[in-house]
Amino acid sequence: MGLATGVPGSLLSPLTNHIVNTDNLSYISAVSEGEAVGIAAGSSLSGRIGIVLIQNSGLGNIVNPVTSLTNVYKIPFLLIVSHRGDPEKKPDAAQHAIMGKITNSLIDLIGIYRQDFPSDSSKIDSAVSHAFNYMRKESLPASFVLKRDVLQSYDYNNQLDNFVCESGVLVNNDEFPRISLSIRDAIRLLSLGQDITISTTGTISRELFQCYDRPQNFYMQGSMGTAAALGLGVALNKPNRKVAIFDGDGSILMRLGSLATVGYHKPSNYVHVVLDNEMYASTGGQPSSAPAVCLSDMAIAAGYRRAITVYGSDALSYYWNKFREDEGPSLLHVKVKRVVEKMPPRPTLSPQEIANRFTESINE
Repeated sequence: MGLATGVPGSLLSPLTNHIVNTDNLSYISAVSEGEAVGIAAGSSLSGRIGIVLIQNSGLGNIVNPVTSLTNVYKIPFLLIVSHRGDPEKKPDAAQHAIMGKITNSLIDLIGIYRQDFPSDSSKIDSAVSHAFNYMRKESLPASFVLKRDVLQSYDYNNQLDNFVCESGVLVNNDEFPRISLSIRDAIRLLSLGQDITISTTGTISRELFQCYDRPQNFYMQGSMGTAAALGLGVALNKPNRKVAIFDGDGSILMRLGSLATVGYHKPSNYVHVVLDNEMYASTGGQPSSAPAVCLSDMAIAAGYRRAITVYGSDALSYYWNKFREDEGPSLLHVKVKRVVEKMPPRPTLSPQEIANRFTESINE
């Protein structure tokens, strides 16, 4: 078996966690689904067929590397896709409805052999063998579509819970006590006033909704990695309004090029807050690649006027208020606890309701 890679998803957590915790298996946490295909293709080219694990919401991100790389160069890899929004299952979150309907047809359309992941565990070995035989014979990718409730739970044993990153080096949290804030704590410290606010998908949007719901907030549900770009579009159209983007480490890493686009256009009203817990909290705490980078340094290199990394409440409050007054774009990189807390409820508004009231409130 080659390298396993992917972007975590809730239905995939048992399988992902099992791979991460198994000594003779290797898992690479990719920042995007397209990158995962590239990693798997590299594994296949170098002798071991790679495996990609993604949620179907990320299928769109693999279309180009599949249609222009793996299927053109005849590079096989095994794709395992969890099926959110499956019309045959109970209703799911609204953002999964469209992709849920077209998951199977999209996989077929881009030329990947498809079969359902067996619900009977006794049939898994033969199904996997069949998939690998197909890939070896055709030199093309094969896939399993994983439906809800097929996998049993498997907890991730996060061995880095007590570690944080300082200047690119992992240090023990007991020796570096400045990280005292949770995501919830941090959001509660950020008074918004009349700021237009865009929050990324998952825990951050849920927490913002619970702590400070108002019409000027746009809660992203799905579209991971797009908050910075959406915020840029709003900021350029509303130059006299401060625009705050509440991002996560996994989200900004998925679309890291957005830093360069923001830095190039330099909207003076743009404040980018990245709440960094070095993991994908919404899917069980699998590690992100955040410990390897200093996001504030990257923002400065990309053209932001100001950026800083903070670790506690006093520094967060001071620089939040300062960056809202100063000329942007600014990035406030907030290191928060690496703890998986109970997920707050989703916003009770539908995506359409969120968009409508947001549009009305900022265009009055």
